[in-house]
Amino acid sequence: MEHVQQTATERVTTLMTVSEKSTLESKAKRAGISVGEFVRRSVDFYDPDEIAALAQLADFAEALQRSNLEASEALDRALASIETTRRQLDKDRAA
Repeated sequence: MEHVQQTATERVTTLMTVSEKSTLESKAKRAGISVGEFVRRSVDFYDPDEIAALAQLADFAEALQRSNLEASEALDRALASIETTRRQLDKDRAA
């Protein structure tokens, strides 16, 4: 995204809780920029469609994690069954 440098001339007053303001100030400080610049960048980069896509990706990742866990558990059961069969075969051969 190309950002054309313009002089800020418009003011927006926003009410927020003490906690929200503190979080905003903390995030701006961690980013090394002013609160105003943090808000301006947030406006430039926030895209509801991208947020929805990220949420969908998070859902896919969670489903993949569940699927991997189920596959791992099925493999563990299969290996245990193979081991039980192997022991039974060894026992039958010894008898």
